[in-house]
Amino acid sequence: MPRARRVWPLLMCLTAGLLVAARGAQADKVYPTREWVDFYGESSTLHGQPLPEGAVVRAYDPDGVLAGRADVTLAGWYLMAVYADDPQTTLDEGAEAGETITFTIQGQAATALGPDEPVWTSSGERLHVELAGEGALLGDLDGDCDVDIDDVSLVKAAWRCQTGDECYERRCDMNHDDRIDVVDIMNVVAHWNATCSS
Repeated sequence: MPRARRVWPLLMCLTAGLLVAARGAQADKVYPTREWVDFYGESSTLHGQPLPEGAVVRAYDPDGVLAGRADVTLAGWYLMAVYADDPQTTLDEGAEAGETITFTIQGQAATALGPDEPVWTSSGERLHVELAGEGALLGDLDGDCDVDIDDVSLVKAAWRCQTGDECYERRCDMNHDDRIDVVDIMNVVAHWNATCSS
C-alpha cells in the first residue's frame, strides 16, 4: 500500500504533463488549405547569426491566426507555406489576398527585411522575405514564449539521443555537445517560468 501511494502522485503528474503538451500542440496547429504562398529566406538571422537548425519560424495573418510554421533544417534558411483562409469553412485558417504577414522566430517577433514585401499575394506565388530575429528566450524550446513542462517534455523525448540518432533534436541540445543529457535538462530548468515579457 505505501508503494501505491508513492506511484499515484507520479502518475497524476505525468497525466497533467501530457494534457498540457496536447493543449500546446493544438494551439500551434496550422490548418492547410488548397491555397498558399511560399515564403522563404536564405540568410535570415537570430541575434545577428544565421538562423540555427531547429529554430521555429511562424507566420500569422493580421487576425493573429497561425497560417504557416517551419522548422529550420539548414542554418540561415527557412521555407514555409502560408495558407489562405478557406471561405467555404467556418474556421479561419489563414490569410486573404493583400494581407500583411507577420513572423516570429522562436516565439519572438521578427523583422521582415525583403526583398519582397511580406504580403499574401495569390496562390502559388513564392516570395523571398529575409527575417531578422532579435530576441529568444533561453530554455523555450517550443517557441511559445515561456519555459514550462512542454519544454522539459521535449528534452525528455530526446533523452540519451545523440547526433546521427533518429530521435536527436538539435534544439534540445542546449550546450551543443551533440547529445541530449542531464546538462540540457538543467539548462531548461535554470530558466523555469521565464516568459518573453519578463
